Amino acid sequence: MNWRKIILYSIVGVGLLLAVQIVLSVVWAIFGLIWSIVTLLVTLAVLGAMGYAAIKFLSWYFDSGANSTTDGNTTRSEAVGTEPIDRIERLKDRYTNGTLSETEFERRVEHELNDQEVDSIDRELSREHE
Repeated sequence: MNWRKIILYSIVGVGLLLAVQIVLSVVWAIFGLIWSIVTLLVTLAVLGAMGYAAIKFLSWYFDSGANSTTDGNTTRSEAVGTEPIDRIERLKDRYTNGTLSETEFERRVEHELNDQEVDSIDRELSREHE
């Protein structure tokens, strides 16, 4: 075999190896960039969801967590002195005015009715202790 052919094949082989290495490096760089963008977006989505959940929880805790039996128009101190029937009447008024949806109205009325039973039991227990 001729030395020229050996040198030519060697140069072509090294050139092909370099070309394959460059192509693979570019492909892996693009793949790494895409992967980093996807993980960044997923991380931001998870952090956003956690922040949204924290805001909703704090909002729920400070608004209705302090007193879930009120209809939203009264404070806890006002609600303690009102009768549950008055609160149900206010809920009916809000429902007829269109302020409450039907499902929200039903949920709140059911909650008020359940509270009446608990309130009567609590009052009975406090009378026994007096």
